[in-house]
Amino acid sequence: MTENLSTHFNEKGFVIAQNLLELAEIEHYKQALLDAVKVRKQLDKRQLSEKTEYEQSFIQCQNLWEDFKELRQLTFDQRIASTAAKLLGVDKLRIWHDQALIKERGGRETDTHHDQPYWPIKETNTITAWIPMVPISKDNGHMGFFPGSHKIKEKRFINIFKGKVEQEELDELPQLKGLSPEYVDLNPGDVSFHHGLTFHNAKPNKSEDDRPVFTIIYFADGSTRGSDQFHFSVDRASIGVGEKIESDVTPLAYPIQKPPNRPKEPISDEFVFPKSLGLLPGD
Repeated sequence: MTENLSTHFNEKGFVIAQNLLELAEIEHYKQALLDAVKVRKQLDKRQLSEKTEYEQSFIQCQNLWEDFKELRQLTFDQRIASTAAKLLGVDKLRIWHDQALIKERGGRETDTHHDQPYWPIKETNTITAWIPMVPISKDNGHMGFFPGSHKIKEKRFINIFKGKVEQEELDELPQLKGLSPEYVDLNPGDVSFHHGLTFHNAKPNKSEDDRPVFTIIYFADGSTRGSDQFHFSVDRASIGVGEKIESDVTPLAYPIQKPPNRPKEPISDEFVFPKSLGLLPGD
């Protein structure tokens, strides 16, 4: 990895690693991803118009690595993970979770937010790898990053789950003052990385096809749980506030010799609702 990528990431809070993966690999993983989402979402028969405003932004399925061995190879690919580690400047990374984000044709925009407040991780050494399975442009939902917004080390919860985020709320954020998003087009094989504190959004999908994307969220090994905010990545393993986040739910992602096995304990009944929607793995 060139120093230019690290410099760009440190300055702007995002960077594109071009041609990190081979086109043939992307074609293989694209089909694996679509097959996995079909399995996970088999009970969800709703049309786009019947979904909540949040769900109209994308179909979301998390921790696919647990159920689908082929995607496990992608989640723990050392080219991606090593790049993420170097961008964060750490020696070891763990996975928080992976997920499919498929913006359906006609899908609405993804509202402006940053990711870190959704995770009860005290430290902010977090990064997301965003892997497109098709060319990404303004027509099908390309991402826009607010450059340098990660430099203000303050977590601001933006509730995108309730629906459209009003501009007045965004105008109050010091992280966005004077900034406009930089939108990026991507080709299959490219991987976009953004810091957990970097504000971003995505355009609606006005094309005739769905926009399949696979993402992997990493955090620095040794990070701790910062609050009792619920999240399955820590609550499944009963990790308490102040404790290190380390379990087979969030295994080491870099450096490793081979992908880990799926967690020993199945997801309990307290997760029955997200399981029924296909968001989380089944038993």
